[in-house]
Amino acid sequence: MGNSSNIISMNKINKFFDDFHVLKNINFYVKRGEIVVVCGPSGSGKSTLIRCINGLEDIDDGEIIVDNIDIHKSKKNLQEIRGEVGMVFQHFNLFPHLTILENITLAPSLVKNVNKDAAKKIALELLDKVKLGDKANSYPADLSGGQKQRVAIARSLAMKPKVILFDEPTSALDPETIGDVLAVMKDLAKENFTLVCVTHEMGFAKEVGDRIVFMDHGVIVEENTPEEFFDNPRSDRAKKFLKEILTH
Repeated sequence: MGNSSNIISMNKINKFFDDFHVLKNINFYVKRGEIVVVCGPSGSGKSTLIRCINGLEDIDDGEIIVDNIDIHKSKKNLQEIRGEVGMVFQHFNLFPHLTILENITLAPSLVKNVNKDAAKKIALELLDKVKLGDKANSYPADLSGGQKQRVAIARSLAMKPKVILFDEPTSALDPETIGDVLAVMKDLAKENFTLVCVTHEMGFAKEVGDRIVFMDHGVIVEENTPEEFFDNPRSDRAKKFLKEILTH
């Protein structure tokens, strides 16, 4: 279903880790401004799928077009896309020796040549946006997991990305801090960002997603609107997954 309204098109993607076939002939697309939630059991290939979108994982076969650029065609294409595709990881990946402000201003200064004052102004605005305006001069060690994750989101936004990928952003957090992170993600969803989220937070998926993509054993088993996926899953595999996850 590749067409020009798609900001991401993955066509016939295959990916192996040694002999393990982790992505099997995947076709996956995301329209501009769409919020796609990718879910499925552990080991189904979800995180690998989104790590391929910004070239953190190489593919063995197929093509990935992001914003009309074939990212695996050349290193130059890949670097260009990394400036446009933000990524929020499970474990924050903040630099411990830098302040929160420095963590956020580093990439815009280095990659996009934004001058220091402008980068600082943007960073402070983003810290207010994620409700951490008072933490600019703190260090990551001073923050809770949920606060670190909100900083990681602000850092991603500082690059003014066209797409933000979330790789299980709440799975390493204490339950009481998850809500704050999801609230920030919900705000982004209202602002017409293109978001691709790998998550087990089914309430968030139902409330915010435009489309749910369910994966198992390296294939996309089904995709549908949240209403249809949760109320009327088509595959036995999705029914089993939902039963297990919703009864926990």
